[in-house]
Amino acid sequence: MRPLRLILIRHGETKGPKGVLYSQEDVPLSERGLWQSRRLVEALKEVPLKAVYASDLERAALPARLLAEERKVPLYLSSRWREIDFGRWAGLSFRELMRIPEFWLRLREPARIAPPGGESLADLRDRALQAVEEIRARHPQGTVAVFTHGGLIRVLILYALGSGLNNFFRLEQDYAAVNLVDFYPEGPVVRLVNAPFELNLKLVLERESLL
Repeated sequence: MRPLRLILIRHGETKGPKGVLYSQEDVPLSERGLWQSRRLVEALKEVPLKAVYASDLERAALPARLLAEERKVPLYLSSRWREIDFGRWAGLSFRELMRIPEFWLRLREPARIAPPGGESLADLRDRALQAVEEIRARHPQGTVAVFTHGGLIRVLILYALGSGLNNFFRLEQDYAAVNLVDFYPEGPVVRLVNAPFELNLKLVLERESLL
């Protein structure tokens, strides 16, 4: 049986000060982020797609709209694909966060410490898996592109690998990074992690006999 194949894509570079936990704040893409978005659409132009899904935050929704329009496939935006809710830590700079003892604890034990008023990593993982199940209900097989956020992609990959959430910070997710996870009835298989957006994804899929 062919799997549901998710191309999980982190949004491009955002506009605004660096080193800030933007969380679910709707910050726009920078000029480079817009350029990365156009390049991602180009990279996916020959990959068969059933649909495009995305977070409803504009930094992810914008490239999703571009791709869905280019490929003439359905577009689904959902808050389930948003970044983790950092609660009262949202909008703080890392310099400000470094003064908070609980933030230091979270860096060492990310699965145990949740931001005050926000989501734990387990909450985020459960929300992400619900979003995957929504896709599987519509598209049991075939390839779907998902534009989302770094934290959510990390917890999905850790789940697919059967790895604990305390390994959260061991996974890098660059701006506009591309990841590939196949969801079989027997369980998920990770095919690609944190690949550059310049990657010829069609060539990768052909080499792996995934097209």
